[in-house]
Amino acid sequence: MVDKVNKTQAQAQELLDNLVKSVRTLLDDITALEVNTMVVDQITGAKFNAWKTYQEIYSINDKDYFDIKNIPEEGSQGQDLRKRYKSLFEQLEREYFYILIDNYLNKDSKFYNPQDDRVRRYQERLEYLKTTKGKMVESDEKYIQLAEPILPAPSPVVDKKDKNNKSSDETEKINQENWIKNCTEIRKLFSHDEFLRSLRKISELKAALDSGDVTSTNIDLIYAQTVMQLDGDIISRYHKQLFEEDEETKDLIIQIHKEGVVAGEKQWRGTLDFLINLIKGIANIAR
Repeated sequence: MVDKVNKTQAQAQELLDNLVKSVRTLLDDITALEVNTMVVDQITGAKFNAWKTYQEIYSINDKDYFDIKNIPEEGSQGQDLRKRYKSLFEQLEREYFYILIDNYLNKDSKFYNPQDDRVRRYQERLEYLKTTKGKMVESDEKYIQLAEPILPAPSPVVDKKDKNNKSSDETEKINQENWIKNCTEIRKLFSHDEFLRSLRKISELKAALDSGDVTSTNIDLIYAQTVMQLDGDIISRYHKQLFEEDEETKDLIIQIHKEGVVAGEKQWRGTLDFLINLIKGIANIAR
């Protein structure tokens, strides 16, 4: 009977610990309210999927990505659009680099690996780009060596070229083992709250670039943005193109944005009150 009571208490404590962890994650997520107002051609309604988003962002680094997607290259708009896509991959890789740095010497970290060479390679790449003033010479052997992403690849390697006199079967086996290792690390990344928040934000930026038609240089613009911090700071930004619209359209967008901010703030504060009361309840249970 005593063992049964102890088991029940242990299960209850585990549930409480998981709840506390979830509340802490929620608090991290809602330290600021951000309201964006955009005018789009269509709303897909697709929900965020971490694995799918990671694959899509990672694929931007593929040399054939823009040709396969038919993303325009001509003109300054096309070049600018491609740079924006590339910046999404760079941003995700930078977030991963920060994780490696933060956990480089933390033995309790899921990402602890003192033999990991990616930190050095990434820093060398930044130095290379600095010395070449951002001009990437793709034929340069040094660049080829450093350009390999430090992010774990989400898809298996299909290249069976024999670089070390290994048989095709041996090469395929190694590639499969590396892919399983990468998948394991990616799953660990999805349990990293900060990385997951960054991935979600990047997916929103990519959706704006896709704009329902990736073959067009027209992208969905964020006409207005308001960010509210817990300390009371409020930052509002308006895209300059908003003021190039006719008065009726401009006033309508601003009015919609203001109403969105009011509704968002009300919901935000309601969520904060709920979490505060939940924390108080947890504290009373833990006594």
